[in-house]
Amino acid sequence: MVKLNLEIDGENKTYDIPTQWDDVTVDKFIEIVKLDEKKDINDLEKVMELMNILTTIPKDDVELLPVESFMKIQNNFSFVKTDVDKKGKESIVIDGEEYFVKNDFNDLTMGESITIETLLKEVDNPMYILDKMLCLFLRKKKENGKLESFKTTFLTDRIDIFRKAPITSVYDNLIFFSNGVDLLEKNMKDFLVEK
Repeated sequence: MVKLNLEIDGENKTYDIPTQWDDVTVDKFIEIVKLDEKKDINDLEKVMELMNILTTIPKDDVELLPVESFMKIQNNFSFVKTDVDKKGKESIVIDGEEYFVKNDFNDLTMGESITIETLLKEVDNPMYILDKMLCLFLRKKKENGKLESFKTTFLTDRIDIFRKAPITSVYDNLIFFSNGVDLLEKNMKDFLVEK
């Protein structure tokens, strides 16, 4: 992340500008995915929206930027054309709390299964619910070393924590979850067809 001083509409202002995926949070990554799928705006509008998503520059100020300043800032975003760095880990630490990956998709509870199915019905693209999936599959360990059981309250109690996590700290896990969810959906459909 770099600080950039700009003069906008006669005022000097300082903004945070990301320069790598490590600077992008889960919530901003979800917005980038949604933006990438927009078909009703042109490329220049997409870059403006991307700038608004990634930086602390308000949209009104983006519109007031001189073209030269706009292009200079936009050059910092070349990293979005690359894959997210993969730093797969068995656990991540967010705000001083360690969360471990629940990776056994053959041993889900009914609550986990229902929650996954409900969440997937809400969206066309599972990437839109990455923050919610983290609430399902990142768990604290209990004193006995086992992962805590899932509670639906995790979706409200922890979602803001996971939205602010760097995308690079959870991206590998998210891809893993997506593959596991695909497998779970197939197994559940096969199970229901057999009955």
